[in-house]
Amino acid sequence: MPRRKYLNYIRWCTSCAMLLLFMTFQGADHHSASAVEKPGHSEAASTISEKEASFGSSKANNDIAHERIVSLTRQFKDLLVQETDRNNKVMDYHSKDALRKAFDGISTERAVSEYIDFYYYEQPDGLYVKPTETPPWFHEEEDYDMIRKNKDTVKVTQTNQTDLYGTYTIQIELTYDDRWKITRIDYQ
Repeated sequence: MPRRKYLNYIRWCTSCAMLLLFMTFQGADHHSASAVEKPGHSEAASTISEKEASFGSSKANNDIAHERIVSLTRQFKDLLVQETDRNNKVMDYHSKDALRKAFDGISTERAVSEYIDFYYYEQPDGLYVKPTETPPWFHEEEDYDMIRKNKDTVKVTQTNQTDLYGTYTIQIELTYDDRWKITRIDYQ
């Protein structure tokens, strides 16, 4: 195996191992943030009723429940981390635009474009992921603050600590326009 391919293979293996480690231990750290009323951490708590899934709320169209926040952040991360072949070629999408369109129901293009542009690159034969770590992310089992910016926009703020990133704060803005979507993500 040529040296360059060997080094790429080693980088890919290392990235996969780190990603697996990150996903395994992401819930191991506990921090106190302001208390947020949320259901127990059961399988049922992470599912959304059909009515809530279509409207994105539990009370009124522009109210957002914990389950919807968890669902949106989980879907965002699951789409961002694509399955690849041994050469880092993405299996399910052939271009950045196709991957961006997959986010249509959960995020605005503005919110996801920065991630896609950073983690992916296009070649004539398809879409490839750059071998690197996933970004620091929202931990659904940890407390967070939710501030209503206006009647259709909330900002979820959570501080976490991981071995890989240390202490960080993620701020996720969600906006209601026929449904809840992630409209902005910032880190501190």
